[in-house]
Amino acid sequence: MLFRIARSKDGETISHYDQYKVEVKEGMTVLDALFQIQDKMDPSLSFRYSCRGAVCGSCAMLIDKIPRLACKTQLSTLKRDDKKNEMNLEPFPALVEAPNGWSPSDEVLVEPLPNLPLLKDLVVDMCRFYETLEKLKLWIDIEKGTEYRNQSPEERKRIDRLVNCIMCALCYGSCPINAENEDYLGPAALAKSWRFFDDSRTPNPDRFLKDAKGESGAPLCELIMNCVRVCPKGVAPGGAIRKIKEAE
Repeated sequence: MLFRIARSKDGETISHYDQYKVEVKEGMTVLDALFQIQDKMDPSLSFRYSCRGAVCGSCAMLIDKIPRLACKTQLSTLKRDDKKNEMNLEPFPALVEAPNGWSPSDEVLVEPLPNLPLLKDLVVDMCRFYETLEKLKLWIDIEKGTEYRNQSPEERKRIDRLVNCIMCALCYGSCPINAENEDYLGPAALAKSWRFFDDSRTPNPDRFLKDAKGESGAPLCELIMNCVRVCPKGVAPGGAIRKIKEAE
């Protein structure tokens, strides 16, 4: 199987694409293919990974113009006719502009995740993504001596889906609003804001809602729902953002 992979010389922009022929074995993922390229063909190829089990979110990248986790993406599914355009994403330049010479039916195209600064090859700078968590203070400070806050199964069920977020930034990379506006907090941060607002154990939950409804938050979202389609854990950030918009 042929791979066409984005490369960078200056560390800030894609400078060219290199082509590699991967020996495919049953059960291989895109991450396995990247290991084969790095180990046997080109040790200079840079990419992130950690758990290899779709838990850490480190290997988020653009694969055949769809934001995906490399460790979760099976090579056997990529060129099947019934899988083409499976996510029906709302397009923006990074999702449609392809390099000259790419043959979608024959080559796997691998590029860095959009909407974040490029560091090298398939590695992007995640600082902007993580800084939104600090900006919104998306955590609970527990006072010393505070008693346990019990929660019923019904109360927990309200936030179950949102707790599954692995902070992979696929939603951020797929978002047309993030592509146009660097100030937009993004789907993951807003979904996490609603997670704390709707958590029965949260003291002063209104501050999470207030921050999420700020000028860089939910008002900018157009409910395009790319974030819902690419989320590998079914978090559905768009649904949480809709609730933020509707909340008084």
